[in-house]
Amino acid sequence: MRIKTKTDDFCVEEVLHFAPAKKELPFRLFLLEKEGWNTSDAIREAAVRKKVPLGNIRSLGRKDRHARTVQFLSVPAEFDLACEGEGFSVRSAGYSLKQLEPAVLKGNRFSLVLRDMDGREAERTEIRLERIARRGFANYFDDQRFGNVGSKGEFFAEMLVKRRFDAALRKYFSFCHPEAPGYLKKRKALLAEKWGQWDAMEPLCTEPLLKKMLSLLKKKGRDGVLACLRLIPAEEMGMFFSAYTSFLWNETLSRFLRGEDGELFPVELRTGTVFQYAELPGELLQRLAAEPLPVAGPDMPALSPDFDGVFSRLLAERGVRLSKFRLKEISQAYFASFPRQCAVLPEDMEWKREEDGLFPGKVALRLRFFLPRGSYATMLLKSAGKVQEPRT
Repeated sequence: MRIKTKTDDFCVEEVLHFAPAKKELPFRLFLLEKEGWNTSDAIREAAVRKKVPLGNIRSLGRKDRHARTVQFLSVPAEFDLACEGEGFSVRSAGYSLKQLEPAVLKGNRFSLVLRDMDGREAERTEIRLERIARRGFANYFDDQRFGNVGSKGEFFAEMLVKRRFDAALRKYFSFCHPEAPGYLKKRKALLAEKWGQWDAMEPLCTEPLLKKMLSLLKKKGRDGVLACLRLIPAEEMGMFFSAYTSFLWNETLSRFLRGEDGELFPVELRTGTVFQYAELPGELLQRLAAEPLPVAGPDMPALSPDFDGVFSRLLAERGVRLSKFRLKEISQAYFASFPRQCAVLPEDMEWKREEDGLFPGKVALRLRFFLPRGSYATMLLKSAGKVQEPRT
């Protein structure tokens, strides 16, 4: 199946736990509707147009630029964010007592079109969708969570946990997205190759932050490594931490499922293979729906013995200890543990088959459903068939 052929083939709308108030309160809520924009850039554009300090704007997460998305923003009541531009609009949605925070997001409503299927593939997909509607799917973090993961399964945050600060900074200087243009990959590879040769690296560092870091390294040598790491913006460092703990969560659940009875099948992610369930014993399904698995952190609660055994072996295999997740050397971010549901059941799920207007002779499925906060529609789709997404 092919998804996101057009931006309106993948529509996402946030749903809050509360209805915005109509009467004036300390904070205003707005709806950002966009396509072809990532969330950060759209918010930044609205902030510039309306002269609102960026630090006063809150959102509940990032939404895909290859989609039509509707999400909430909040600002102190004295500011007005309403505006529109090419590919985005911001309109008033009411008031709130507080700035938006993750706990107020109930989930997301999805409206999707799955394209370019022959009749046989469409039939198989519908059978799997029927199964997912009845029995749900393993709630893995999907590839969107792992945009900053490098080659060979190396995690920047794991290097920090292992106190390999020099290697982590070298990775930061040389990292680029797998689909980055060739000239950028070449420049980043040269930075890795010339690591420690500060003068030789200077013409290769075009990014302002890397220039600032390199200046520190030229003055202090490797004694400046920690100071450089502390210059990484808090949001970016938090994303590195989240990618790593999400990988550990996925691996723990996948390995646990492989040790249980049931029918499983592989799903390929950027970080490796995880195993999704087709069928599981009823008692185990009930447990996965009711018993959350905490994301790794130094203050995470005790796990049940079977999950703890899997998790402990995984940490040992990767050469890390949970106590080392308390990174006093890095002040701008931290590993926060939170419970995550192991299996999720989509709500209000429905679909219909139709002729594909973009791919003659092919079939499309028009699909709607609701997922709770933190669950990935793309993981649901990967549980229903082979997914082809657009290149970023």
